[in-house]
Amino acid sequence: MRCRKVFAVVLCLMITAAFSKVGYAGEAGEESAPEEHLYVPILMYHHFIKEELPKGNYGASITMAKFDEDMRYLEYNKYTPLLPQDLKAIREGKMKMPKKPIIITIDDGYESAYTIAYPVLKERGMKATVFAIVGSVENPRKSEIKKLNWKQMREMYESGVFDIQSHSYNLHNQDLNGQYKKFQVNGIQKGLIECRAQYNLRVEQDIVKSIELIEENVGNEVNCFSYPYGVYEEWGKDILEKNGVLFGFGTRYGAGDFKGNLYYLNRFSVGMNTDLSGLLEQ
Repeated sequence: MRCRKVFAVVLCLMITAAFSKVGYAGEAGEESAPEEHLYVPILMYHHFIKEELPKGNYGASITMAKFDEDMRYLEYNKYTPLLPQDLKAIREGKMKMPKKPIIITIDDGYESAYTIAYPVLKERGMKATVFAIVGSVENPRKSEIKKLNWKQMREMYESGVFDIQSHSYNLHNQDLNGQYKKFQVNGIQKGLIECRAQYNLRVEQDIVKSIELIEENVGNEVNCFSYPYGVYEEWGKDILEKNGVLFGFGTRYGAGDFKGNLYYLNRFSVGMNTDLSGLLEQ
């Protein structure tokens, strides 16, 4: 009888110990597996205009009022804007990812980033990264929407509000008016009969030139690259890594995964009809 009681007590203690080790969903156990993904929303803007267009045909442009509305939302909801140097520090373990991170990017380097976006960002306490097409800075075309110049970009960088990064030197099909064309070489996409040596010569020369000119004329370190047309190429990744680029930004819709392929981070394209609150709360 006494042996039965002892056995029952021991069995009870064993069951209790076993259940005490059970973890519940949402609990951070000591031995919990590391997260497989670290998603961060990355917003992609292009051109800004002061007033609404009569017919509402905005393309990749948004009004100053819409941009201010977006930045007010981020400010009110206490999002922390991250610049490329922050991303590098996080990657190196020198800085922790904030609770509500946001990355604001502006592609192509239109002058409206200086005349319209810049004052809005300063007022709202936000920061953004401009991906400049460096060839358009060096050799502006009258037929294009006016681009930023080096003086403006240096001021923007020195203010702490902006960082200037590469969108290539001249990989945007200038001879085709900047349009993406099927069965053509677009951005860093390799040609159908292009060998590795030809590819490296064409793409690496362009990327290195863009990096050197930005660092020389603006003063910031270039460690990010925005793919022309969002085209990703494995050969191009090798060139970027070789030349100090740590992060590649694409155009595929979605949040960037900082535990995934850092050389192709998804972004949310923002237009006039984008509901930022709905996008960030999904």
